[in-house]
Amino acid sequence: MNSPWNLAKKFLFKLDAETAHHLTVRAVAELASAAPHVLERIAGVLQSPGPRTSPEVMGMRFASAVGLAAGFDKNAELVAALPHLGFGFCEIGTVTPLPQAGNTRPRLMRDASSQSLFNRMGFNNLGAHQIAENLERGRKSLPQNFRVGVNVGKNKDTQGADIARDYGRATAPFLDLADFFVINVSSPNTPGLRALQERESLEPIIEAVKAQTLKASRHLPVLVKLAPELSEADLAALLEFFESQAIDGLVLTNTLAGQTAIGPGGWSGGAVRERAAEVLRLAHTLTKLPIISVGGIDSPEIARDRLRRGASLVELYSGWIFKGPKLPSQIAATL
Repeated sequence: MNSPWNLAKKFLFKLDAETAHHLTVRAVAELASAAPHVLERIAGVLQSPGPRTSPEVMGMRFASAVGLAAGFDKNAELVAALPHLGFGFCEIGTVTPLPQAGNTRPRLMRDASSQSLFNRMGFNNLGAHQIAENLERGRKSLPQNFRVGVNVGKNKDTQGADIARDYGRATAPFLDLADFFVINVSSPNTPGLRALQERESLEPIIEAVKAQTLKASRHLPVLVKLAPELSEADLAALLEFFESQAIDGLVLTNTLAGQTAIGPGGWSGGAVRERAAEVLRLAHTLTKLPIISVGGIDSPEIARDRLRRGASLVELYSGWIFKGPKLPSQIAATL
């Protein structure tokens, strides 16, 4: 069927994946400014009955349980548009203290057969201070209970004792802007990052982020995002440690490490769906911490299954790209 979305998808999918992404971000940002009702029509928000309840998680009410995962709106350029597209919250970033270009292109590709994306982006972003300015502008028009999480990481060349400092520096500009923070130690696209998924490395990072959040006038939850490859024993040890550190929640999971023609990187979408669901199930048996589930969620049925497995909230990325703009509102209306 040649719906407007199908026609746009045919055009966009003929382009390099990263080029298509940038074109889409610009178009959506402009529509949000000039004609937000057009976005709502495209996303099916006006036709959707909407969520019947707004969940309360980590002491906060969320507009809906459906969010946009980190990595799509790295620089907080779309925050004002997202409520018009059916989302109830989002994660921006990953944000690093200093701007960085990321890895060389090509660094993003689609695999339509598995409804998956493969990326080796490398934390490309405008840096914490510029992104905070973008978020400050975007927040002005957000509806009540639309929540913004800031996903923080380290700059590529930062090593040793300076790593924890990077996480603190990435957090600091957002204390009056974020609703929660997510510590990213699980992307496969920054050398050595996944080695930080150990107690000895994580402890100073958590301390650095929490030291910043304690300066805020309100409680700012801190979550940790983990890789899908963790063994059950390693996951159990980390969850016990997180509880001892008063971590507020988890994001499960990051991308699945792999190798393609464009180099080493990580798979999202269908390729990580089963593993993300299994890690969620395991984590829910081991902890009572709130869990945001991400990875391969591309239908209301899968979203409901993640909630049954113990998730408090769900996030979309690849599914939104492959299934189209109505997916967030379709999911939200059924949860």
